[in-house]
Amino acid sequence: MDNRKWLHIARTGAVMMLIAPLAGCIDKDYDLGEIDKTIGVGGEYVSLPGDNSTEAVMLDEVLDLGDANFLVISEDGNYNIDVTDDNPFTAHMWVDDFTVPSKTYKGTYQLDLGDLVPQNSMRKIRRATDEIVFDAPMVEMDFTYPYNTRQITSLDYVGVSSSTLSITLAFSQGVKKCLNNIKEVRFTFPKCVDCGKVAYKGDSISLGADNMLRLSDVNPSEDLNFVLHVKGIKLDGKYDGSYMTYTKGEGFKFHGALSIGGTVKETDVNISKISTAGALYVDGTAVLSRMKVATAKGCFSPRRAFGSVGGVSLRNVPSFLTDDEVDLDLYDPQLNINVYSDVPFATKVTGAIVSKDSQGKEILRMEVPEFSYKANGESVISVRRRPAATESDTTIIVMPDICDIIRHLPDSIALVDLEGEGDDTQTAEVVIDKKYRGSIVLSVASGIALGTEAKIVYNDKYTGWNDQVKDVSFVETVKDGVKTIDGYLNVTATVENKIPAYLTLVAYGIDASGQRIGSDRLAVEVEKTIQASKDGKTAAVTEEVIKIRPKDNSVFKILDGIEFKVLMTAKDEKGASPVTGVLLNAYKQTIKVKDIKIQKYGKVAVDLN
Repeated sequence: MDNRKWLHIARTGAVMMLIAPLAGCIDKDYDLGEIDKTIGVGGEYVSLPGDNSTEAVMLDEVLDLGDANFLVISEDGNYNIDVTDDNPFTAHMWVDDFTVPSKTYKGTYQLDLGDLVPQNSMRKIRRATDEIVFDAPMVEMDFTYPYNTRQITSLDYVGVSSSTLSITLAFSQGVKKCLNNIKEVRFTFPKCVDCGKVAYKGDSISLGADNMLRLSDVNPSEDLNFVLHVKGIKLDGKYDGSYMTYTKGEGFKFHGALSIGGTVKETDVNISKISTAGALYVDGTAVLSRMKVATAKGCFSPRRAFGSVGGVSLRNVPSFLTDDEVDLDLYDPQLNINVYSDVPFATKVTGAIVSKDSQGKEILRMEVPEFSYKANGESVISVRRRPAATESDTTIIVMPDICDIIRHLPDSIALVDLEGEGDDTQTAEVVIDKKYRGSIVLSVASGIALGTEAKIVYNDKYTGWNDQVKDVSFVETVKDGVKTIDGYLNVTATVENKIPAYLTLVAYGIDASGQRIGSDRLAVEVEKTIQASKDGKTAAVTEEVIKIRPKDNSVFKILDGIEFKVLMTAKDEKGASPVTGVLLNAYKQTIKVKDIKIQKYGKVAVDLN
């Protein structure tokens, strides 16, 4: 890093206030060469040439995001975590198909021609309008179909594909002798059956609203054949005694009858043959072909289970988040589960969120309370640390500990052990055996606002001093045979901080090889923590005091710079007065240092020759 650029940044914060008096060799405004060789004794200020204040430095100049894939600065300048799974997980859910086997039913109807019996009476001439009308059940169609599945809770309707009910009516020889024509044959199907059209002698005939087929001028000398196309069966109630029911774990039960009716003109009856005709009856045969269920309306609860459902990776972590002391305790992180579904019913889901290290080993696992995503559309399940107002198409799940998943920067975050089950409290219409699709995309989206335990650490080095400070020495005193240096430099400055975080500095001297100089030789003491802005807008003012204490005269001969660590925390040095929930802003939040003063204590000798 360019030393002059760093000087500009660091002098504006608590970091460079410590090293400003020694940085003169780099910044000409503070060149120790401007100071008289004889500084004098305690209590006097060193007069610094030029302006002893710095420009306000934006947070962006300190917190460098580098190539991190999960950190961004939004248009309004706020720092955000924003990372989305690049490979959406896609799964399918369906209701298994099933087929009801074919059934054959038989029945007989006995005709009664009433008082049309030959006798010596005057009733030989009849009106053409005189008619005989009859209606009665003919074929009972009860059946059961055991079907044990947990996928279907209840049904209101089932639609079938390519199913027919074929009817054959065979008239007895007696009927054929006695009747020349049947004016109308009426055939009524169970009202719980959703009937299509009837194929009859090449015609396609629609039924009436009462599920009745009407055929005119039927010749009883030949069998009557027709085929009904069955569209489906209604299970939502009873219809004049016909019904089909479904019981979860048991299956289907059907009850209904085929009824026959007719109208015969008296003029079409051969009365003279009634006495010798024998039994007058109609045999009916109904063949219900196998019913393959194609669609259904009801409540469904199919299940699917998935071991791992994608995840997000946190790559290229910036340096200010890599220190062991970092605790990314965010005020309100959001882990969003985005679901895109064409499943026609809502789905209930359980599972867990896990964080993993670079080897794929699980670090932390957190169970997620059951949630649902809606049918036919997009849903967002937002797992948050704090309650929030419900947004359109968004379900809020509050998990106060969710920040633990991300606070120590894992390599990845994933959803695991998901189990989805249809929400059988809602009625839906489904295509049986259709592979409905749902995709799940995990994302982490959160503004960077500090939580109570948050700690961000910035580490850096400022070097290249040695040529300028190697000849600096301090007056030594000897007492009881022990040499000590009583002098030190006392640096004071006013720090105006608009960052909503407390800033604490720890600094060490380092030699030309980057090794720390022990505190037994050089000590840098920072007395105060820079106070936090309460709102990220109004500057908090701190009168900072820093002492630089050499412990021996030879320390400047090896001193080549400062290694420092700035701790950005939500709480003050006493662990109190937390500032939380205020977003960090790269451009609006600044640090400004002014009124820098250096006061010497003790005797300082500077040999610039």
